[in-house]
Amino acid sequence: MLHNRSILITGIGSPAGRSAVTYFKAKSFSITGTDMRDVRRAVDTFYITPQADDLNYVSTLMDIIRRERPSLLIPTIIEELPVISSIKKEIEWEGCSVLISSQTAIDITNDRLKTAVIMAGHGIAVPAYCDEVTPADVIAERLGFPLLSKPRFRRNGRDVVIYKRYEDLYDTTREGLVFQELIPGAVFNLNLFVEKGGGIMSAVVLEKTSLNSDLSGNVLSVERVDRPEIVRIGARAAGILNLEGPVSMDIGLRSNYLPVLLDINARLGSNALLAWETLDCLLDAWKRLLMTGSYR
Repeated sequence: MLHNRSILITGIGSPAGRSAVTYFKAKSFSITGTDMRDVRRAVDTFYITPQADDLNYVSTLMDIIRRERPSLLIPTIIEELPVISSIKKEIEWEGCSVLISSQTAIDITNDRLKTAVIMAGHGIAVPAYCDEVTPADVIAERLGFPLLSKPRFRRNGRDVVIYKRYEDLYDTTREGLVFQELIPGAVFNLNLFVEKGGGIMSAVVLEKTSLNSDLSGNVLSVERVDRPEIVRIGARAAGILNLEGPVSMDIGLRSNYLPVLLDINARLGSNALLAWETLDCLLDAWKRLLMTGSYR
């Protein structure tokens, strides 16, 4: 039995935030929501917060925790994860649990270049990549066309740029970008819940069946599928980084159908309601943590 049924969910205007609000409201939890914009939605209490790199972010978040006394914090915004992980002990001192990965693991997953280097070094297939200082002719030769660029430091799937010809590489500023080969096959979103110590408590694969552009973009629809090879590569990656809590990964298929790890998000996935087992495990882990002091 949970005596304190109050939850703080950040980024409630995001897909992951909306999913978390919907799930926990259906179970009659009291929810405090935050966002940078006024998106009150179906929460009991709402606060506007600064963005995570603002000097006032930590003090604002801690003031909300002390005022509302939530028993669980669910961060859903990537940029918030390093900050929240760095003050996890301070948050827990206020009687609020937060089930996320270590600051070291989050710093790696928020850096696409570092993630690719580490995964490749452990034998995990990743797209061929180049950093921002690689000459354009080397990028073209190594990756071929079409190729894509993403911000090195995480902003979800936003700001992905496709380059279809050599000249395009000279028409862009390469600062802060990672260049990758384009993986042409199907793309899957793997939703995991990883207990402390590395056990995979749930694994749900969603195939991205429709995007808002022909090669890349935000997801318009997904479908639950049974793809054990996708789960295997994701579970290996989670173990390498000692991830814990809710984790979302994008994994593509090469033309030979071999899976390739594209991205790791150390937080609840955007389509969590279709992978409700992740939320079930989050709730169960929180209950175990309150009763025993550990969710392992």
